[in-house]
This record gives sequence, C-alpha cells and structure tokens, in this order.
Amino acid sequence: MKIKVKDLEYLNVLIIQKGFNKTDFAKMIQLSQPMTIQITKGDRSPSPKTARRIVETLECEWEELFEIVKPAQARIGKESIAK
Repeated sequence: MKIKVKDLEYLNVLIIQKGFNKTDFAKMIQLSQPMTIQITKGDRSPSPKTARRIVETLECEWEELFEIVKPAQARIGKESIAK
C-alpha cells in the first residue's frame, strides 16, 4: 500500500499559507528539497513518517491531505488470480 496526496494543489496552497517556501518546508519536515518537490508534484509518495511530519508542520488532519491506496500492480495480480 502507498500513501497518496489527495489534492496536490491544496497541499501546495497550505505550504504557502503557512509561510513556507519549498526549501524551508523541506527543512521542517526533515527531507531533502528534491524529494519534497517530488512529493508536492505527485511524482513520489511520502513515507508514513514523512506524511506525519507534513501534517504536523501544516497543522492539519492526516485525512485532509492523504489517502492510502493499493499499488496498481497488486490489484492487477489479484484480478488475474481471480479469473
């Protein structure tokens, strides 16, 4: 299972509303700037610890920003087995 950002635009708006640029936000969540940018663009999924740091830094609820999804390959494999 993976953690997915529900709404990338909303995440980026929250970062700005809290007064962060991407460099400062990366420092606050203890992550490299490139990895932070990949998460905020939707290119990477955050780890559970990183997702927790993000919601703590942005002072919001976990469910407000993230959802847990099954990887596409896992679903495909199960569908093939069921047939």
